[in-house]
Amino acid sequence: MTHEPTYRHRVPRLPLSVLATLAISWSTITPPVRAQPAPQTLDFETPQIQGTICLDGAYHGVTRLIDKRSGRQLIDPRYSALNLFKLMSVNLVMGQPRQMERTVQFGPDWAEVRWPPTDTHLGEVIARYQVRPPNAIDLTVTVRSQADYPVYETFLSSYFDNTLQPHVYLKSRDGKSSDLVHPMVNDVFRNTLLVFPRDLHSARHCVDGRWDRREGSGPVIQNCPVRPYAHCLGMLVDPEKTLAVLLMANPRDCYAFSTRYDAEDQADRLTTYSAFDFSLFGHDFTPGTEQTATVRLAVTPLDPEFTQPLQLYNEFLQYQQTR
Repeated sequence: MTHEPTYRHRVPRLPLSVLATLAISWSTITPPVRAQPAPQTLDFETPQIQGTICLDGAYHGVTRLIDKRSGRQLIDPRYSALNLFKLMSVNLVMGQPRQMERTVQFGPDWAEVRWPPTDTHLGEVIARYQVRPPNAIDLTVTVRSQADYPVYETFLSSYFDNTLQPHVYLKSRDGKSSDLVHPMVNDVFRNTLLVFPRDLHSARHCVDGRWDRREGSGPVIQNCPVRPYAHCLGMLVDPEKTLAVLLMANPRDCYAFSTRYDAEDQADRLTTYSAFDFSLFGHDFTPGTEQTATVRLAVTPLDPEFTQPLQLYNEFLQYQQTR
C-alpha cells in the first residue's frame, strides 16, 4: 500500500531579542488604530426646510438652512445662526461660548451643547437645538448661575445672506399699535448697531458698559438704542418679498434685539452680511438662579400683506404658554 507523504512545517524557535525586534518593526508598518472623534453635526430635513446644526468651533449653531421651495441657502456660509456669542452683566464680559470648552450630545432631531462654569463665568450654560416641523428650529438656553450677576445677558447672534432685508414691528407713538419698519442707513446712527429694546427701562442695558469691555478679545461695539419693539420678532425678507426668515422669542425672555441697517449702496452698509442678535434674559441672577429662554428660527413664504410672520409669532407664544 502506498501512502501519500505528510508534510509538517516546523517553525524554528527564535531568540527573544529577535522577536522583540520583529514586533517593533511590525508596529512601524501598521499604525495603531485610534478612536475617531464623535460627529459634531446633525443634518435635518422637514417638509419645508433642510439644514445642518454644528456644535463645534466658534460658529456653532445652524450652519446650513435651505428653503426647499426655492432651494436657497439662507445662512451666510462664513458663520451660523442661533450662535451663543457673549455672556455679560453690568459693565462686565464673563466669556464667549464660541471660545469655551464644551460637551455635546445628539438625538434623532435634536442637538445639545453644555458649557461648564469657568473662572470668569460662574455658572453652567446649556443650549438645546430642537427641530420643529414643518419649518422651524427652537433653541432653548438654560443658565444655572452660581454668583450674583446684575442684569445678566446671553447675547445670541444669527448671520444670514446679505441680500435679505431686515424688517421689524416697532411701537407706534401712542404705544397701542405697531409700525412695520425696514431700517435703512441714516447719518444719525451710521456705524452703530441698532438696538430695539422691550421698553425704555431695558434700553439702558446695552449702554451700561458691557459693550465697552475688551476681555477675551471681544469686539467693542457702539450700540444705538432706538424705538422699542412691538413684537419680539425679527424678519429678514428677500428682495422680491416672497420669502422671510423669522427670529422670535417671548418678550419676557428677551430685553432687546438688534440688527444691521440696510442701504441701497453696499458701501453704506455696516456689515457684509444680514443679521439679528437677541439679548436674552436681562434681569438679576443670584446664586442658585436657573433661567430658561427659547428662540425660534423659522422660514416662511410671504404674501403681499405679510400675514404669515405675525401668525407664526402668535402660534409660538401660544406654544410657550402650554409648556
